[in-house]
Amino acid sequence: MPILLINGNQYSTKLILFDVDGTLVDDKPRYSNLGKARYKAFKENASKKAAKEWARLSGVNPNDWTIDPLGPISKAPRRDDLAIAAGALYLDGYHWYDARAMAERIYEIADEEQQKKFKPILYEGTMDKLVELKKAGFKLGIATNGVTDITQEMLAGLGLGDMFSVIVGADLVERSKPAPDMILLACNNIGVSPSDCIYVGDQYTDMAAANDSGALSVGVRNLDLSEKEAKETLSFVRDIVVG
Repeated sequence: MPILLINGNQYSTKLILFDVDGTLVDDKPRYSNLGKARYKAFKENASKKAAKEWARLSGVNPNDWTIDPLGPISKAPRRDDLAIAAGALYLDGYHWYDARAMAERIYEIADEEQQKKFKPILYEGTMDKLVELKKAGFKLGIATNGVTDITQEMLAGLGLGDMFSVIVGADLVERSKPAPDMILLACNNIGVSPSDCIYVGDQYTDMAAANDSGALSVGVRNLDLSEKEAKETLSFVRDIVVG
């Protein structure tokens, strides 16, 4: 079994699961552009009032397209995000079921816009490290609060389509992070025990999900995650060392 070295500690593991946004992909430009696309779709298909209300509730500043890193657009799974969007439309005069249907349509329009005009950016050294880990014999996977098919498309666009043995989004489980469901499902799908899995993420919810699943929690880009029960912390994914 291949060995990982993290802060000088050795770990034997079969599967390394990763969060996506803020872990592999630079989330600031991605969510800023998504916020702009959704705002535009709200304004063009509903009203400017609904767009402003959605932005306020979602943590999007339409003056400069900055994003609240702890807001719904950054952290909420799709089902919660859609409920917020529907709420903004309800306040604009839509009946609830019409609001829900319109919210889904608006998000689909924004997704199409995002896919056509925005290319996500991997953190420096991430691609090389993923290739190194795969060549060393580790199985790699994804467990994200994002939508599975959108995540697959994004990773394929980054040249990572064949890198991962399993991809699990929040739409495939009943409970999203911080619950352990998606990590457990990913492990089950490829026949690996969670005790033989490492989960790498950038938020305390990632650490909670990993710990509750029985996987080893590794926090990146936020060394304070050690105070949130991360078993290990690193600056970036590229700092993982193959033993």
